Amino acid sequence: MSKWTHYVSAAVALWVSAPAAHAFTIEHSEARYADKHFHYELIVTLDAPIERVDEVLRNYPDYPSLNARILSSNILERPAPDQVTLETTVEVCFGWFCRNVTRVETVQESKHVLLAVADPERSDVKFSETRSELTSAHHGSTRVRYVTDVVPGFWVPPMGGRRMLLKMLESETRELFMSVEQKARDTEPAPP
Repeated sequence: MSKWTHYVSAAVALWVSAPAAHAFTIEHSEARYADKHFHYELIVTLDAPIERVDEVLRNYPDYPSLNARILSSNILERPAPDQVTLETTVEVCFGWFCRNVTRVETVQESKHVLLAVADPERSDVKFSETRSELTSAHHGSTRVRYVTDVVPGFWVPPMGGRRMLLKMLESETRELFMSVEQKARDTEPAPP
């Protein structure tokens, strides 16, 4: 057996026998632009129990810890037990040009589902709707279906701006859900 074959065999044996350190699994990811709408859909499995994932997603003031581009997230009011008015500010960059984008949304909460609809009068978007739906998956994991549809109310550069915004939606959403998984796997419950 050559030295190279020995190393490859050892590496494969280690890889097969090692426990999964991170079970973040993407089933579907699609970003597209049509008729001024930036649309992104992600279906992902998180290695964390559904109740903990749900708890992390409903801890709105903690959103800045989930992604560095989320600058603030504040509950403005809770007009009903299953409804929240949420204001978030995120940093949106097109190359070296960055700006803060604020969105005021009504978040409708139901069992394992969050539906956020922006108020265009109080937001830097003309339209925004985001739905996060959780279902139990194998071995105590959680399947997340996340769909967002946004029409910016801010300037998007004509040269490459659409592509950059779609790429940012995709990468930042993936990063956010990786952080959700990590927080949901922690043993300590998140503060209310």
